[in-house]
Amino acid sequence: MVNNLEIVFDSNEWEDSYNEPLDGVSKEYKFDLIIHSRKTNERIPVVLLKGSNENKMKKVKEFIDMVPKNKFKRKIAIYSGVVGPEIKETVLKYGMKLYKKIIMNEGNMAKIIKIPGAQFFDGYDKEIEKGYEKIERREKIFIVREILQLLKNNDDVNITRIIYKCNLNYRYAMKLLETLIEKGIVDYIEYKNGVKYRITREGMKYLEDVQRLYGI
Repeated sequence: MVNNLEIVFDSNEWEDSYNEPLDGVSKEYKFDLIIHSRKTNERIPVVLLKGSNENKMKKVKEFIDMVPKNKFKRKIAIYSGVVGPEIKETVLKYGMKLYKKIIMNEGNMAKIIKIPGAQFFDGYDKEIEKGYEKIERREKIFIVREILQLLKNNDDVNITRIIYKCNLNYRYAMKLLETLIEKGIVDYIEYKNGVKYRITREGMKYLEDVQRLYGI
């Protein structure tokens, strides 16, 4: 899932690592962060931008100078504060996407990777060199959106597929589905080999409202 503020990766399919060299790029250049595909050879380099716009532009130019434009299919910049129009124009021409944070979904938990600021969080937090990651509970509304989007795009989905596609455990998935059924947002059909779920007309309206209100 992607919007103009964050990009979400499923930890079943992606993992992250820091300060790692990559083939085809000078070993003198250490990437701030790499997002690895667990299933393919895709690597997504991430540059972390903080400080003044001058410092951010310097970091962007260093990245562009050291990393060939067509070396990677996707490139990401995570930034703090605001970025000026020159930076936006530069990264757009280079084919890089700008986000405030990266979210690594891990079941009903999520690891949040963003730039450190003046405020630090309590709880399961960990500062990692130039980056910052935080483990927090995924907001329920976003999980519900994922489930409803899956049901909208597919006819009669079983619990196994919901668990896998939305990265949930069985108990939590069933609890959410029971709530959605009670509200008339989701319906179910019993087959000989199990139960399958589908989105209702009311659920379609609810999904549209969620997407409009939250911009997701």
